[in-house]
Amino acid sequence: MIYTVTLNPALDHFLDVEELRVDDANRVKREALYAGGKGIDVSRAIRHLGGDSMALGFIGGHTGQAMIELLKAEGVTCYFTPIAQETRRNIIVTTQRARTQTMLNSRGPVVSKDEWAAFLTHLKLLDLRDAYVVVSGSLPVGLPGDAYRQIIDVVQSRGARAVLDADGPCFKSGLRAKPFAIKPNVNELRRLTGQPLRSESAILRAAERVQRGGVEVVLVSRGAKGVVLVGRQECFRAIPPGVTVRSTVGAGDSTVAGFVIAHAEGKGLETCVRMATAAGTAATLAPGNQLCRAADVRRLVPKIKVVSC
Repeated sequence: MIYTVTLNPALDHFLDVEELRVDDANRVKREALYAGGKGIDVSRAIRHLGGDSMALGFIGGHTGQAMIELLKAEGVTCYFTPIAQETRRNIIVTTQRARTQTMLNSRGPVVSKDEWAAFLTHLKLLDLRDAYVVVSGSLPVGLPGDAYRQIIDVVQSRGARAVLDADGPCFKSGLRAKPFAIKPNVNELRRLTGQPLRSESAILRAAERVQRGGVEVVLVSRGAKGVVLVGRQECFRAIPPGVTVRSTVGAGDSTVAGFVIAHAEGKGLETCVRMATAAGTAATLAPGNQLCRAADVRRLVPKIKVVSC
């Protein structure tokens, strides 16, 4: 079983305009609502790839109920912990003419100590043996700074493999629990290590240092340059073909989904990084927050070039 954890989810409202004019009325050409948040996007991408998962986290208010309905419509199973305050709502404005994307991200609710304790109780009720638990995104106000470390300790002590995709202090804290895998992008790896990482060899050395610190698999997403995977005894670079990018929203989450679904099927790391790269690249072909589509992934998989580091 694959579980995803999104502690600060959001209802994402996408608005498409010809151009964004300040201090003037802007006519919306198209709009769409998506249940958002990094872990939720991983669950959605897994579903698009034909897999199953369960989305965990906090949910509250009318916005939260709207998110649950959207996820159910996509076939995503949910087991959210209810909170008193309203789930946040983000606004993303894309312009057709200049191809820009402006994101207005809300701070989100304050989660109480009792609500955090209830989440941990729910987590411990799950069958986590041989499961994968993807922990990703930001922390809402009110949670302890070591929330991800606590989650990873809980799930891995019960036989699960934790996959961490975060940034900043909560990422560093989560690493202390030695998750099975992590998926930083280059900027996140740069902030984690404090190194400039100006070359491919520097990125590779940094990933190897993190891996030797107790993480079994390190995936570094590099946008159009693909993905670097460092394992205990294997290292691969996966390079995608050139594509016309429509949106980069959710590309990293689709990368995680591709890796986890392949690894859960018992595939080797070379196949996993190929699938991860194909899924991440496929997400850039879809508009808004539609994530990777199975047909695009199948078409891209044989076009991914994988070489040993």
